[in-house]
Amino acid sequence: MPSEWDLVRADLSRRFFLAMLGQAGLVICLYLLLRTLMPSPDPARTFHLQPTYAVATALLVAGSVFLHRALASVRRERQLQFRQSLLKALGCAVLFVSIQSYALWLTIRLAPDGVIQPDVRVIIAVVIAIHAGHFIVAQSILLWVTLSAFRDRYDHEYHWGVTFATWCWHVLGLAWMFILLIAIMGTFSPRPPMWPADQGAPIRVEAARNL
Repeated sequence: MPSEWDLVRADLSRRFFLAMLGQAGLVICLYLLLRTLMPSPDPARTFHLQPTYAVATALLVAGSVFLHRALASVRRERQLQFRQSLLKALGCAVLFVSIQSYALWLTIRLAPDGVIQPDVRVIIAVVIAIHAGHFIVAQSILLWVTLSAFRDRYDHEYHWGVTFATWCWHVLGLAWMFILLIAIMGTFSPRPPMWPADQGAPIRVEAARNL
């Protein structure tokens, strides 16, 4: 006979699926809103650090603080503060993914006309894409933990899921700091030469820019 938690988990699975769809839709809407409202700078031969990186970093730091508070609250059985902190961290996650997606598009958009040189922009675009994939997984874990918290899953004795979600966020935050370091170094890198389109190495990105 199924336990009470098994029945709750079945209901949570349905809610989790619907929440994932809603969250994805919100991220897409925010991303498109950023592309619509933010001015589109002209392509440049050198990489310049955009304000989006600073905003994304601030959101990651805020999310880490909220998750740290959530973990401390659940250990002290402060359920209201615990759930509020989880919701704030989840909000930071949604905003971060939206801005990170915009930063990835902007990195490609700012490449010189027709080609993107094998310089720091390629590295930044690749590591942002990899980080985004991992962060979406961590965001899904946080969403499940948040839904479970509102069903009284965690207390001062059992809060392993909260601990795991918190450390996932912290690790990905450190990875983002590494990306930010690359971006800062790229700002001061020398301007690469423009290669003719028929000499191999350039990667076409005109189609991506027109998305």
